[in-house]
Amino acid sequence: MLLVQLYNAPSNEYQTKLVLKPLSCDRKWKFIYEPLHHDVRLLSKKIPITRFLNLQVGIGHSFQLHATGWKWKLTTCLGGDGVSRIRNKTSLGLCPGVDFRFGWRADYVLPEFTGAVGTGEPLFNMNSGRLEASLDRIEAIWTHTS
Repeated sequence: MLLVQLYNAPSNEYQTKLVLKPLSCDRKWKFIYEPLHHDVRLLSKKIPITRFLNLQVGIGHSFQLHATGWKWKLTTCLGGDGVSRIRNKTSLGLCPGVDFRFGWRADYVLPEFTGAVGTGEPLFNMNSGRLEASLDRIEAIWTHTS
């Protein structure tokens, strides 16, 4: 499958990325070419290390910088890319017949670890993530049974 991605970039109106990857569900790689930067990369699919952690590795070459290097990325399957959201209601029984119900929300970006060799990027880099939580509603519930 050939995928052409166009996205806005601060330095240019549009930036093109050509992505070539197999159509099969068990694809093990993808090839990326960015003509504006003259970069080519070969990336592995995300390799599960544990139930929640994935590792992705890749090798690339920059024709502009005349440099070859490799990258790695350790991610989790819980949040994906971008901001993820949990919305929930939690009940707490204070005593028989009296319950409190809390409506809460959490927006989070999970920590991400990356690294590279020969690409001008740091050998090890960590984004610590972010958590924003809010308590949207508190309800008091009285029940009477006879």
